[in-house]
Amino acid sequence: MRTKAIVFDFDGTLSKPNKMPNSWMRIWEKLDKLDEDKKFYEMYKNGVINYEEWGELVVKAYREYGCNKTLLKEVANDTELLDDTEQVIKELGEKGIKIFVLSGGIKNIIDYKLENVKEYVTNVEAQEILLDENECVESITKLNHLVEDKSEYVFYILNKYHLIPQEVLFVGNSDNDEDVYKTGVKTLCINPLEADYKNKVLWNNYIKKSNSLRDIMQFVEM
Repeated sequence: MRTKAIVFDFDGTLSKPNKMPNSWMRIWEKLDKLDEDKKFYEMYKNGVINYEEWGELVVKAYREYGCNKTLLKEVANDTELLDDTEQVIKELGEKGIKIFVLSGGIKNIIDYKLENVKEYVTNVEAQEILLDENECVESITKLNHLVEDKSEYVFYILNKYHLIPQEVLFVGNSDNDEDVYKTGVKTLCINPLEADYKNKVLWNNYIKKSNSLRDIMQFVEM
């Protein structure tokens, strides 16, 4: 059945694997505060705080340590896309395939990296860092679905665009992408990071190592 939409994760999926696996950690690294990032994450993971409270702590710390538009651009510049990403997105878009990006990362950075192909991207669904008049971090936008459960947004795409699961391909790389299997869409794991990529319930297919987004084309039905 023809593929009508592809939903991509961003960090480690459209971007190349990095020692800092997501944009949040890359900001903390530049601020030289990785220990604080770990502390906040452990508090959230252990149920001491909820996701909104985690966000409030992050914003407070980012403001205190001087995170601003310049630093966000530095993180974006340090983030490399997989080879051929822009060409592949353009080719898919020109064939009428809707492209979505669904990430637990940072929308500002994703938008910056995909600027050249934004006309082919239907939506980037990620939290955006809002800046104040001095271009310093002011707040983080809240999404209308659980950040921890990507299946919620994929269900939304299926309903909004009147798609059936067999017409949609999801491409991710980590364990936080694995709940998408609940939607019934086709799932592809690329450059696995903490993903149970050989589990056929969670992932229909996988690419163990890839430097080029073109490698996914074998799983796209034209």
